[in-house]
Amino acid sequence: MDKPIINKNQADRIWAFEWRKNNPSKLLEFHVKHTLSDSKCLQSLSLEQLARALYVGYEVEEEFEVGDFVVNMHGGTVLKVINKITESGTYYEVVRCGSGLKESIHRDRLRHATESEIAVEEKRRTNKKLDEILLDLSEGERDMLYERFGWGGY
Repeated sequence: MDKPIINKNQADRIWAFEWRKNNPSKLLEFHVKHTLSDSKCLQSLSLEQLARALYVGYEVEEEFEVGDFVVNMHGGTVLKVINKITESGTYYEVVRCGSGLKESIHRDRLRHATESEIAVEEKRRTNKKLDEILLDLSEGERDMLYERFGWGGY
């Protein structure tokens, strides 16, 4: 039996219930008999989903915050989250690092970038900034840098 995928609020509510050492059948019974006024986040789960979450376990949907580095799993591009759009499902507005191009991508196509992917991206950004600075210098200024530090000649 597959584990249901639930959001972070639902997982937090189930965890709080389980932490109090309650019997899962009590939550299921309450779910059927009441509106769960203190657990509105669980109301969107069907009885079957809640039962599977309590007895089989569950997986929590990946959430991204503004400023997170993410990877588009359809292409491997490193992106940065700039906005969360939830009116029509869960989409994230992201900006393509370096180019500034913005696009909206559904969360199912994104994953968090690994530490190494972030390090490579930050190094690429730094190198791009340095290249832009050096290219803005005149040829004479670049020659002075090269004579003084032994680098920078283009």
